[in-house]
Amino acid sequence: MKSDSTLIIYAHPQTKGHCSFILDNVKKYLKSKKIKHELIDLYKIKYDPVLKSEEHYSAGNNFVSSQNKKFQKSISKADKIIFIYPVWWGSMPSILKGFFERIFVSGFAFKFSKKGIPVKLLAGKRALVFMTTGSPTIFAKLFLGNRHKKMIKFHILEYCGIKTKVVQFGNARHLDQNKSKLENGVRKALDSFF
Repeated sequence: MKSDSTLIIYAHPQTKGHCSFILDNVKKYLKSKKIKHELIDLYKIKYDPVLKSEEHYSAGNNFVSSQNKKFQKSISKADKIIFIYPVWWGSMPSILKGFFERIFVSGFAFKFSKKGIPVKLLAGKRALVFMTTGSPTIFAKLFLGNRHKKMIKFHILEYCGIKTKVVQFGNARHLDQNKSKLENGVRKALDSFF
């Protein structure tokens, strides 16, 4: 049952930079709009991203830890989910990838029909993804084919039924040089999301 709440999933070490600046701006925005929210800070809680053998559903196992059940409950309650993370080596940080592998499991995020067709179990939810890259955004588009955006949007979230918008901030190397541009970009994305 949805309760018109927002869940933030943050995947960046506890250092000052673009991602922490984005997170601060998201929290300020939600507070100013009196939007109820919950934050899961994966590095702060030292989330273990390693999939255990007893969790490997395709091998016939389906154990879900109490911590991961709690996260599934938070996802179920939220109607909107905001992800904030950097792109490292063309993908999300491993801590976030492991989060998806252990949380967005068959029977919770999707299931297979008798014919083997995936059924989206998280339909009706919306996600806003903020990602940062050290290289210019055009580089990711031309040379990488935006595979990091396609992975989160199509291969993970929309596969589970979550309608997703991805916002990428490139040249994220020196925060002091583009704080106002970043702040404006975050606010604009949040205004259209809410």
